[in-house]
Amino acid sequence: MSVTASTSTAPIDLEAQTIVAPVQAVTRTVILREPTDEYFGYTFSTTRESRHDSSRRMSIADAEVPPPYSEEPDVNLPGYTLHAPEPVTLAMYLFKFGFLFPAFWIFGAFILLSPLREPATSTDDTPAWMPEKTEAERQAIIKKLRNVELKWAKRCLVALVTFTLLAIAGGLTAWFILRK
Repeated sequence: MSVTASTSTAPIDLEAQTIVAPVQAVTRTVILREPTDEYFGYTFSTTRESRHDSSRRMSIADAEVPPPYSEEPDVNLPGYTLHAPEPVTLAMYLFKFGFLFPAFWIFGAFILLSPLREPATSTDDTPAWMPEKTEAERQAIIKKLRNVELKWAKRCLVALVTFTLLAIAGGLTAWFILRK
């Protein structure tokens, strides 16, 4: 498509023309209004002011500001992870898998009756279990393991008793209903 201008005889291609305008630094905020803006009290805009954009300090009460990070390496910061997780034991697995097969609770309850002992020593009187630890450290580990094992074994016993009582109650209820 070729158009001739009235002041000139040269053809001008209107589609290939570019508009040259002086460059100006203009910042505009375009506000997009939605029908629900007045109801919820929020308007969407293409530019936002962030607290990081300006150098001025926000006026927030000191109670609302989180504590600053410590740059000193010797300061004891609070821990956000478990320091000493509970050791995994057989009774723990028996309790958890007892929900799938309740007979596991019986085996877990029998752990209450069995003692937990350190594995036997080797032929040259060196301990076969944790030889790098001292005797006192090994006994402390055995004691901790036994306490955790007893806790989960007691849970197995409670789950077994609860399951048995519920099974008896359900059986008696079914028997009385079918008897009538």
